[in-house]
This record gives sequence, C-alpha cells and structure tokens, in this order.
Amino acid sequence: MSVPPRMQPLLAQLDMSLELSLQRMDGLTDAEFWWPPGPDSATVERDESGRLRILPSPVDTPHPRTIVLLVGHLIGMAVLRTDYTTGDHRMTTEDVDWPDTADIGIEFLRDSWADWRGALASLRDDELDVIGRCDYPDGLDPTLPVLDIAWWMNRELIHHTAEIAFIRDLYARRL
Repeated sequence: MSVPPRMQPLLAQLDMSLELSLQRMDGLTDAEFWWPPGPDSATVERDESGRLRILPSPVDTPHPRTIVLLVGHLIGMAVLRTDYTTGDHRMTTEDVDWPDTADIGIEFLRDSWADWRGALASLRDDELDVIGRCDYPDGLDPTLPVLDIAWWMNRELIHHTAEIAFIRDLYARRL
C-alpha cells in the first residue's frame, strides 16, 4: 500500500522533525530530565499507586515545564492518537505510563511516534478527509479530518521539542 501523495509532505516533516529532536536530546541526563527550570515548574510526580502523573497546577498562570513532563506529553499524544486512528479506540491517559528516566523517555518517544507515523502511513487517501477519522475524545479530533490532526501533531512535536532544547540550554548555563 502506498502513502497518499497528500500525506507524504507531512510524513517527511514528521521524520525530519523527530530526527532533529532526537539528535537534540542526545546525551540527555536524568538530572536534566527532571530539572525544574523555574519556580513552581509544572512537572510530574508519583501518585498513590506509584505511577507518574502530572502535578496539578494553577491554570491561570503559565508555568515552565520540566523535560519529563514534555516528553511524557508527547508520548501520550502519539500513543493515544495511534490507538484512536488505527487501534482499538479504548485507551485513556491513565493507560499511558510516563517514563521516569531520560533513556526510557527517549526510547518511548521514538517508538510512540514511529507507531503514529505507521498509523498515518496506513491510511488511504479517502480516509484523510474523514472528519473524526481519528476520534480521540479529548481534543478536536472528532471535529477535524485526520489530515488536519497529522498537521497538528507535527506542530506539537516541533513546539514541545523546541521547549526541550531551550530547557537543555538553560540547564547547561544554570548557576
């Protein structure tokens, strides 16, 4: 099965963006992964069951985010959207385990986005315009065609890995 021509530029962008992002994360340490880049940083912590979850934070004010939070967010987006595009359509955020080390996070990030890419590459051209084809319930997915979701996911990957790169720069220059 060949990839529809309309999907090819988005997959090429995803491939290049992920490759550059992973290169930029090369050598990421656990200390950087967990480092809070500012006061009241948004991050994750273990819940009562021992699983990592996002700490609640006030929504009215922006908070700098830890790399562990950003990597986990990117993984969750890819895992859940893959499930709702070509999987069983059952997963929730509670089903996604957040990585607790940099190495595990990078591996899981690479694998989850490869799965998302595979889901996109498996779609036929006529499926790209179907509104709700990716029906992940916690976003705009049920109201947009999958081609728009693919575009949005690429944007999220670029945006959040730019944040990760910036946090790494701050970490390297901390006092």
